[in-house]
Formats: sequence, structure tokens, C-alpha cells
Amino acid sequence: MDANGSCRCVPPADDACSDFVYAIDAAGARKTSRQGLNPKALARARAFIEAHIGESFTLGDLAAAACISRFHFARLFRVSTGRSPMEYVLQVRIERAKKTLAEGQQKISAAAAEFGFFDQSHFTRSFRRMTGLSPREFMRMHLDNSFDASPRQQSAASRNRRRDDRRECVRAASA
Repeated sequence: MDANGSCRCVPPADDACSDFVYAIDAAGARKTSRQGLNPKALARARAFIEAHIGESFTLGDLAAAACISRFHFARLFRVSTGRSPMEYVLQVRIERAKKTLAEGQQKISAAAAEFGFFDQSHFTRSFRRMTGLSPREFMRMHLDNSFDASPRQQSAASRNRRRDDRRECVRAASA
């Protein structure tokens, strides 16, 4: 707080808007608490998430990017988005992973590492909870349904179908 009662926050040095000083007066902060985050603060938080999606970061890091305390940030972020900050981050990571897996160019373990999951098991559990499918099932579904897939992707999808057909035959024969 400065002498006028305004909160002055300077974003982290690696932030794109590090040249600016953001001022929020105390009355404005109380007024926006019912409406959620200030649009600029929400934009800074989303930009931080996009820039650091593959890294591990804390609620404090997000709050610092938005220039407010972490408790205030968590409450206002939920009002603005309908999700907690970490639920939102998980949703963004899963959506990015879905795009990557649908292309079929990357292994599941590599996608897990790229999007900031601790290991493939953590990624698979989170992915299944959010989509209802395992990452492998999701990949197969998209590779089988893609008509413009590369020959390599098409051959992998046909191998998977043949393998699944063999498994069904073995199950039927043993029943």
C-alpha cells in the first residue's frame, strides 16, 4: 500500500507486461470481489498459465501474475471462471494433450511430460477423469476416425484394429 491507500503491484520480470505498474485502489478491489477478477488480472493469469503450461507452478505464482494475494485470487478466480485455479490449469493441460494425442505424433509419456504431469500414471488418471477415456483409447478413437491421417498413422490404426480383433477371437474361443 502506498500513502494514498492504493495497492501497487509489479508483475514478475519475465512477464510480458513487466514495464507497467498496476494500481488497484482499495474501493475498486472490494467492488470487483463480487464480480470476480478484474479482466486485466484474469488475462494476466491466463497468459501466465499459457506461458508455463508444461512447468510446475503454485497458486502463489498465479496470484503474483495477477497482482493480488493468493487467497483473494483463488476466490475471485473461481467466481470468474466457475473453477478453482488448479482445476482450470488441469483443464487447459488436458485440452492441449487431447490436441496433441489426436494428431498421433507423440507418445503418451512424452505428452505427459510436455504438459507438466509428474508421470504417465498421473496423466492417465487425470485424463480419464476429465474425458472418460484413457489417453490410449482417445488416440485410437481419433486415429481410427481421421480420414486425412498420414499413411503411418493409418497403418498403426489398422494394426491396432487387427490386434483387437485377434484378442476378441481369443476371448470368444476361450469362453
